Amino acid sequence: MHKRLQNQEEEERSYKEAFDSFDWTKSGTIPVKELQYAMRRAGHNPTDIEVQDMINKIESDSGTLNFQEFLVLLQEKSRELDIEIHFKDTFRAFSKDEDGCIPADELKFVMTNLPGKVEGKEIEEMIKIVDRNGDGRISYSEFRVMMGAFPLIIPNDPIMKMKIEEKALSIMRKHDPFNTDFNP
Repeated sequence: MHKRLQNQEEEERSYKEAFDSFDWTKSGTIPVKELQYAMRRAGHNPTDIEVQDMINKIESDSGTLNFQEFLVLLQEKSRELDIEIHFKDTFRAFSKDEDGCIPADELKFVMTNLPGKVEGKEIEEMIKIVDRNGDGRISYSEFRVMMGAFPLIIPNDPIMKMKIEEKALSIMRKHDPFNTDFNP
């Protein structure tokens, strides 16, 4: 636990250094237009769209953000990266073929031997839904969706779009403490 706290403090110090390098006026704030550069200095590589989304989250009419706001944004971005790393590590554990895919048969075998026993019919249905191209192998993109992540690319298929929207609404309802009409 002490080591984790120490790492967190070191990370925060490096974020502060990155922030300070863009605080040219030494006012304790940086212009929001410098956010992407400051994040890159802190070791992150957000896209233009991600940065714009972050700027939209910041409720600041001043056009600046302070270190605390910067820190919150970086910590959110780090959590997103942690989830993606988890998906990749899990996928690598299953993906043993040279094509970088998981054979559907291997996935069926593993899932039937998990505690809590998933029914064979459920596994078949899940694989049928996830294996979008029907090649009998699960790609990384398909695996992410199976694990509950949003697709890397939103398909042009109206049925799939509807399922993605339903999944997103379900997730939002589960995480909304004020939603009283949702029964998990």
